[in-house]
Amino acid sequence: MEGIKYKMLSYADNKGVIFQLNAQKNYVALYVGNASKVDPSGELLAGINHGKGCLRFKKSTNIAETRIEEFISKALEMWQRGEDIDC
Repeated sequence: MEGIKYKMLSYADNKGVIFQLNAQKNYVALYVGNASKVDPSGELLAGINHGKGCLRFKKSTNIAETRIEEFISKALEMWQRGEDIDC
């Protein structure tokens, strides 16, 4: 289910918000909770500018060359199993 929360596009289920998306001046940010809980080794986030809880995509980021789909799939699987991926 999509909605707006904290002025950001939010994706949620009955347990709460899973992801949020927001446009900044120089990039688009995908808020994912604690990225290191989803990808402790950093392999899935290689080539993606990220902080503790957000992934930053600039115009120059070639999405096809990243493993973002795998990261999102893993985060969703963890969420559905009830694992803590929050910051």
